[in-house]
Amino acid sequence: SMNENSRPGLSQKFTYNHGTYQNITKTSFSMHSHNCYELILFLKGDATHVVEDRKYKLSKNDLIIIRPSEYHYIQIDGNKEYERFNILISPENEDFKQAVQLVKEIEVINLSANPIALELFKKMDFYKTKLSEVEFERITILLLVELFYNLSIYRDQAKQHSAISLFLSEALNYINENLYTVENVEEIANKLYVTPSYLFRIFKKELKTTPKKYITDKRLLMAQTMISMGKSPTEVFTACGFNDYTAFYRSYTSFFGHSPSKDKT
Repeated sequence: SMNENSRPGLSQKFTYNHGTYQNITKTSFSMHSHNCYELILFLKGDATHVVEDRKYKLSKNDLIIIRPSEYHYIQIDGNKEYERFNILISPENEDFKQAVQLVKEIEVINLSANPIALELFKKMDFYKTKLSEVEFERITILLLVELFYNLSIYRDQAKQHSAISLFLSEALNYINENLYTVENVEEIANKLYVTPSYLFRIFKKELKTTPKKYITDKRLLMAQTMISMGKSPTEVFTACGFNDYTAFYRSYTSFFGHSPSKDKT
């Protein structure tokens, strides 16, 4: 499937895919966010990785590291054959989470001069066909832990991003600093001395979403995290910026595909 708009909850702890796709269009992927770590090893295609207000033109063997709650998507720039590994992992896995911290400043790193790292992905493909799902998940986590130790040695291969726009950076900074208290889109526009319609147009053009959806999705992701840590849904909805429990429940169910109580540990 080409739908990258998956939003795995904490119940979906691990997914792995290595796929090659034809006839990719500019609308194949949509901007999205989730509470998992995501790794994409880009092998073929003509594409740019967009994460929040940053973008990276992709080259063969670029490894993309996406952290929980970051808004991101793959922007398709041409109609070349597209191939990539795609792995989603829940932040509940402590060994993996600690290993990622070794390269916390890296978002995209090229592995072409790093045969050991590329070999780890070949091993994953091999084990996928030989082991049970449980065994495969276990060995893949171990290989990924090794990968991050390896990347901490090869960190000079990390790529630099280019900024989408200074205005978008300012807008996202304001939103993320005031995520649970911002009242409406008019408040953000006023702070940035623009009209709400201009703010809306910039978000739609650069992030393929609206300011309201960007804020709501991030609030829902934090609510899910708090619920998974033992808080009750009725406790978290106001802390995460929702004024009405019914609206929160409806948004949560629509976003994750299940009710808030399902994420209680």
